[in-house]
Amino acid sequence: MRVLHVISDQNVGGAGVLLTTLLRNFDPARVQSCVGLPKGSELIPRLENLGVPVTELNFACDRVSAKSVKEICQLLRQSGSELLHANAALSARIAGKLCGIPVLHTRHCCFPPSGVYRVPLLRSAGGLCNRALSDRVIATADAAAENLRRLGIPPKKISVIINGSEPIRTVSPDELASLRAQLNLREDDYPVGICARLEPYKGHETFLRAASMASRRMPHIPFRFLIVGSGSQHAELEALAKALHMQEQVRFTGFVTDMAPIYRLLRVNVNCSTGTETSCLAISEGMSAALPTVASDYGGNRAMIGDGKAGILFPAGDAHALADAICRIASDCNLESAMKRSALERFENCFTAKKMTDQVTAVYESTLKQASKTLQKPSKTV
Repeated sequence: MRVLHVISDQNVGGAGVLLTTLLRNFDPARVQSCVGLPKGSELIPRLENLGVPVTELNFACDRVSAKSVKEICQLLRQSGSELLHANAALSARIAGKLCGIPVLHTRHCCFPPSGVYRVPLLRSAGGLCNRALSDRVIATADAAAENLRRLGIPPKKISVIINGSEPIRTVSPDELASLRAQLNLREDDYPVGICARLEPYKGHETFLRAASMASRRMPHIPFRFLIVGSGSQHAELEALAKALHMQEQVRFTGFVTDMAPIYRLLRVNVNCSTGTETSCLAISEGMSAALPTVASDYGGNRAMIGDGKAGILFPAGDAHALADAICRIASDCNLESAMKRSALERFENCFTAKKMTDQVTAVYESTLKQASKTLQKPSKTV
């Protein structure tokens, strides 16, 4: 089957990494892909390296735009696509419907529906629009599926597919030594990291406050706290680290292209999300590197951590509880070792790229099959 993927991302966020993983792992005998995305997107080199046909879109596709709809309609016809898979691209969903092909979109987040959904008439109109513009929807966690139901999508249209990732590659001692030198770390340091965009809903303030508490409680542990990523809060977070007198313990790495050395360097992987999180790729990637995880209990994080053997959950926004969890792992080498084994086992059982890709392919095939049946139904005579 021929599939057009349309994504609105200009940067390399979770949706872009997920799309890259899918495209790398699809069976070419079953799925042939092409991609439409904004002109100048940072995703373009990654996708071109995979040999996937990429079209740079001239008009924004993340909201309703007549020019964008027309542009994507032309791309659908030129590519001969049989199915459209949208990621935060409303114009693409409209274009697919206008071209008469099945439309599928992925819900990557679980932000609460906006205030307009509290108004009954607007909620009904929004639900009708959502139902009309997608034949199927992939939710990346049960929390996202619940979000979709509140947006008016019928449960029968929703398929929950947890984000999968490829295992983090092994890293040579020389690479680790080079990274330590770059970050001014000693071999006996205990690095704790958060890998996320520097935006308010990712909870970096909670991370920094917990870092300060953990350092004071356990001064004999040479904690170093890595903040990996870029975003709008960079200056604000640097100022907070200074106010907490944590400049020496905290490292801001900026955006990192190759995360393998980071994950192989860390001792604990932290997620502090207070919004949007469904099935966090930073958690699954960390698990593939046998990293214990400490995560907030927001959204899909609870399902990611599972029975608690691979990590610890804490109440979102509670810096004291986060500090407790970090100190608990750092003070018990047996617990850390057990969590490392459980994390790797959980990744291999639940979060591989192959498992995710097979499930997405099955949804594509069933969506096309259902569309074919609908077209073959005899029309009623009057």
